[in-house]
Amino acid sequence: MKYYNYLLCAILSCLVTFASGCNDDDNDKKAAGLICFGESGHITAKFSYTDEDAEFKINVLNKGMGALTAPITICTQDELNEYNQKYSTDYSLLPEGTYELSETSVSFTSAEKSKEITLTIYPKKLFDAIRNDAAGKEYALPLKVGSQSVCETIYVVEITYPELRLEGSTYFRMSKDEEIREIEARTYEEVYGSLKATPNKGDVDMPLALVENAEEWLKKYNQTYETDYKLLPSTAYELGRMTGKEGEEKCTTSVKIKRTLSTGAPLEFGKYILPVQLSGVDSRIAVSREVHVITVTNSNNYEDTGRDYDDGTNIVYHVKLAIDEEGYKMMNEDMEFFKNNFEIQWEEINTRFNALDKKGILKRNYIFVPDLENIIVFKYVNKDSNWDVAYNYANQIDTDKFQLVVTYDFFKQEDEGGGGYGGRTPKGVDHIKVTCYSENTDGIRHMIGLASLTEESIVHELGHFRGLIDTYWCEVPASKNKVNNKGFQPERGNMMGACYQPTHLIEWSEYEMYVINATGAPQCSISKTVADYFADNVQINVTEDGQLSEGFTLKFYPFENDKIEKAKYTYQVTGSQQTVDAKRLFWVSEEGWINNPGNYYKIFLVEAMSNKTGKKAYLFLPVYDVHRQGLLDKSENKISGTSTFKTTIDIK
Repeated sequence: MKYYNYLLCAILSCLVTFASGCNDDDNDKKAAGLICFGESGHITAKFSYTDEDAEFKINVLNKGMGALTAPITICTQDELNEYNQKYSTDYSLLPEGTYELSETSVSFTSAEKSKEITLTIYPKKLFDAIRNDAAGKEYALPLKVGSQSVCETIYVVEITYPELRLEGSTYFRMSKDEEIREIEARTYEEVYGSLKATPNKGDVDMPLALVENAEEWLKKYNQTYETDYKLLPSTAYELGRMTGKEGEEKCTTSVKIKRTLSTGAPLEFGKYILPVQLSGVDSRIAVSREVHVITVTNSNNYEDTGRDYDDGTNIVYHVKLAIDEEGYKMMNEDMEFFKNNFEIQWEEINTRFNALDKKGILKRNYIFVPDLENIIVFKYVNKDSNWDVAYNYANQIDTDKFQLVVTYDFFKQEDEGGGGYGGRTPKGVDHIKVTCYSENTDGIRHMIGLASLTEESIVHELGHFRGLIDTYWCEVPASKNKVNNKGFQPERGNMMGACYQPTHLIEWSEYEMYVINATGAPQCSISKTVADYFADNVQINVTEDGQLSEGFTLKFYPFENDKIEKAKYTYQVTGSQQTVDAKRLFWVSEEGWINNPGNYYKIFLVEAMSNKTGKKAYLFLPVYDVHRQGLLDKSENKISGTSTFKTTIDIK
């Protein structure tokens, strides 16, 4: 943008009287207000590292009425830092020797109103400075006239040059004593406004090294991403040298991670990070100091465990993965891409599933082990085919090992809908469908990456896999309650709509964790879990202004056909208490918990009316409250006798 100081200069010209005998300081002070750059603010100086000279004309204006002289001054780094703070930039001064001003001061006669000076930047010298500067700075040249207190004009340097960069990130899940991964680097150069990979400019041979101040770097990383990684011990890894031949498309090196340290001690179980970067200087290209993140998870190897594995500390489930053929082809049939990303994703899923236990109620650690070696590629047949993957590809699923199939659908056919839990499956196997609809490879990279909400949605569906209902079924909008026009919001948990919140903002509710504890390792049914662990009775106690009622009418209004309107059950009660059979109350049909366990009411509005005063009071009775009582009595505490959910209604 261009900013002109005409008004300021004109005002000052009217206020200044010139004297022939003024000293240099006086002249400088007057000139500072009367001599201005014709263009101020942020100016981009763009050129290539191959250019000989890059010249930029600077117009200097005289707004005074007499002869003036003023120096052209380069601002200090401290002054530039003030600019950085104000405009949220991070510029460093252009190195000395990489530029030249044709004039370091300007003099005007009374008749001269403008002059032109030249800023010359030497791209090759600047490129040499960049190559030797490990910090990878953004450079700028801030200028001011005379004794001005602010940088009036900022020449921001944009130089295009080839740069060697490390590719992506690397993940290890340690199951063997040693694991080796290849890391790639490519040379990038700006071509027509975008970065393009180019062949190596020459032979490359430089080390890979741990970042400086690695502990401080890790502290910031953990704070930023809300993680708790430890720094991988130096005795647990070996870094190779990055090498590549001139003209080749990439450079490569290898990283070895060891579960047995060079001291002979074992690497402790846990999650580690190894932040590395390229180290060295190349005479032909710049070397990026961008950090390449290597994450390492050192855990027990559960690959060979069978179904229903429970060692008292860990429950292990084996997960068969499947991707749609269209998404597979969209990624050029790069199965390694899917394997690598699924490995990272399922580690995050495992972390989130267990981290949602904020109260320490879960009795086991839950480990979901994805099969990364034999991923199913399924074909589209019709709108239901992505629901039937487990059934249609049963010959690729070992039912003695796998309890769950998770399908990723990356390409949306016209008649395909959303994802969820369910579908046709072979006996003993459950299914989750994940919709990651994408239009191109960038979309797939996003959906399979940790920046999307895929992990959050999968953990929610894994709740269903462990027998959990959607508690949002119990939500009642006030407009749909025709009895007392009150709404109901279910308790907060991962099976409520809050499941997409970051891990630190959401948790399993106590009810949800009681269900997970109860179902344990074996395959389970959601509806059967509700029926098997349901309380036997519901006891409604009624008081009137805190005193036991002497008689009341009790009505149960189900949320049915998307509204609360008609009472399903009515009781005339003498005294202050009514106990009803919990299953006969909630299940729609007689003994439906046996022959149709999924057909139950999700919530009742309970009305108590005093026989003495005719006044009424209400409470909502969601199914999970009664189920929670049954879980506490039949699974957590394992009491003898019947399980009774008790609640009180007070009529005011």
